[in-house]
Amino acid sequence: MVEYREVTDAGAWNRLINEHTGHPMQAWGWGELKERTGSWRARRIVVERDGAFAGACQVLVRKLPWPFGHICYAPRGPVADRTADVPRVADDVAAWCKANLSAVSLKIDPAVPEGSVALSSAWLPSEKISLPRTAAIDLAPSEDEIMAGLHSKKARQYIRKAGRSGVTVRSATADDLDAIMDIYHHTAESDDFALHTDEYYRTAFTACSDVNQVFLAEFEGRPLAFLWNITTSGTAFELWGGVTEEGKRLRANYLLKWHAMCAAKEAGAALYDLNGLLEGGVSNFKLLFAGEPTVWIGTFDRPLSPLYHVWDAALKLYRRLFK
Repeated sequence: MVEYREVTDAGAWNRLINEHTGHPMQAWGWGELKERTGSWRARRIVVERDGAFAGACQVLVRKLPWPFGHICYAPRGPVADRTADVPRVADDVAAWCKANLSAVSLKIDPAVPEGSVALSSAWLPSEKISLPRTAAIDLAPSEDEIMAGLHSKKARQYIRKAGRSGVTVRSATADDLDAIMDIYHHTAESDDFALHTDEYYRTAFTACSDVNQVFLAEFEGRPLAFLWNITTSGTAFELWGGVTEEGKRLRANYLLKWHAMCAAKEAGAALYDLNGLLEGGVSNFKLLFAGEPTVWIGTFDRPLSPLYHVWDAALKLYRRLFK
């Protein structure tokens, strides 16, 4: 028999997520960030089968215009102890959303390898939110073994060169946020990508304090690069990063990434996810560390209402007209 239990305590939820190696986007802080910065609210559900843990899921819920009800999204969820259990837990969570939230649909994009599981036929491929093609590094080996296993000899050389040149890396504090944002704006302008507002990142620094690992690389006191990860026992996940021109010359971004990997391993993370591969320089840089891409299963919608296809068509039309 399937039963559901809603968790409303941050500490209890995070203990559960870490016990079952959930993704940091399933941690309390990520839901808190989305609540503070948008129209989402987070619900956190444990699925039990015959009295035992079967899975868990942080579901972000957004109210839609009448008559659609709500839309639901489980970023990098659901959580299950075995990859093979994900499809069943996903169906269970969808049933809960339908019964308790008047939901038109549930969207999921679990970080499980492509081809490792098959969702039930009720799930439909959907437009992605998080990129399914990424680069990932197993953190189970020793630091020496991880270093030796980095794909590129050049990456290993540049890590050591940056350290010999006097580049240092430390954990960032709230006092570093101005410098971090300056670096990020410079990087976004150079590489032509969009940012959230500065206030979004400042909110993330407090809302995600349960999972944040934020690092700053410096040379003679000058900020050169930053890397902002969120980390649980399951995964260290790169969210945001940037580097100055001086940082590039001193290879600070190489040492910074290596430091972040070591810190994630020390924190108990099983996997280091460099978060997303597209085309071009940043993705090529990531592959210097990981070598081969890792491809997750993708993004899927579970229709939960007869109005799903009407909503989906309206949303696609809106995006075509206003993108």
